[in-house]
Amino acid sequence: MTPSQPTPDTPRTISVLGLEDTDQGRTDRMALRRLEEWRAARTEISAEELQSRLGDFVATMRGVIASLSQEAGEFQLNEVTFSAEVSAKGTVSLLGSGGELAGQAGITFTFTRG
Repeated sequence: MTPSQPTPDTPRTISVLGLEDTDQGRTDRMALRRLEEWRAARTEISAEELQSRLGDFVATMRGVIASLSQEAGEFQLNEVTFSAEVSAKGTVSLLGSGGELAGQAGITFTFTRG
């Protein structure tokens, strides 16, 4: 049996494995949880929705980057790299460097001055 291929009328989805949001509304939940309390969840989100959320995230980060000074003493800023994660619900967030999962998964964006 061959897997069905998406047709132009069938929405394409992307499978996302992320942390399950059991404490909705709490923004500090990751910092206060022990590793054994985290639960992974796999969900499907539409490719169109993920594209929209990533576009909004990147547009916001471009604004932040544009506000940075191009020079710091003798040095010049030529490249900015940041990482983002996609939650099990499809939320796109900046991936910090202090957590247990930092650098383990996500999407990395690099902007270079032309």
